[in-house]
Amino acid sequence: MLSSRGYFPAASVLAAAQNAYPTDAPRAPRANRVYDAHDAFACALVHPGLGPAVRAALVEATIGAEAPERGWRSRRKSFALFRWAAEHGHLDRSLLSAPLAERVEKEPPRGPKRPTLDPHPQGARGALACFAAVWPRFRQRLVSERKHESWFDYPGIADMGRTHAYACTSGCNAPWVQGVFDAMEHVLVHGDGEAQNLVVVGLMEAVQGWAYRAGEAGNRYEAKLGPHAAKAWADLIEGWTGDGIRTLDAWRRKA
Repeated sequence: MLSSRGYFPAASVLAAAQNAYPTDAPRAPRANRVYDAHDAFACALVHPGLGPAVRAALVEATIGAEAPERGWRSRRKSFALFRWAAEHGHLDRSLLSAPLAERVEKEPPRGPKRPTLDPHPQGARGALACFAAVWPRFRQRLVSERKHESWFDYPGIADMGRTHAYACTSGCNAPWVQGVFDAMEHVLVHGDGEAQNLVVVGLMEAVQGWAYRAGEAGNRYEAKLGPHAAKAWADLIEGWTGDGIRTLDAWRRKA
């Protein structure tokens, strides 16, 4: 509101908007990240001291074809501000490039593209590649530990599985959480025996001990499994506990 009334110097507002997003690196340390970039962009779009041509140029530099690469959530928010400004008369559509002018009426882009998984994962390496494709932080760890020769497949996938289970049952809704469930299902359907074994013996066995003790949190994880993963999970429980015991609740009742 203050910016729309010209309360702040136009040059300062424009400079803040121009310099906000390029330094807003999603993988930068948290202490170095910018958290007011959207505010700066919005203030510049409504400031009366910035003419239509300046605002249009700012939009092009922020979300146009040549704009710096950013995470999809950040781009989506910037795009929402752009649409709001255009719809409320703060942008002259005739000054926008054709692609942006056409997108004024369209919904902002929906989420990231689904990662491409190996159609037929082979061995532990193929299975790990599927998990690395859907979970950027795990991919970074895998690359780093392999480089330093400190990665071991079964302990590593067990640790990854427990971290994923904690995130899932704590309410984390980042795309990688569902992505790991999808990767488990994919490997169990399309992977060879060695790849499937890494998921069942390496990942599921590690998570089941925690899930058994975790009560309702463990049940929530169990409910998220895809059909093939759920069958493998149930077979594993039955193998350890006896015929007909195929869920965490049944396992707990037996104990």
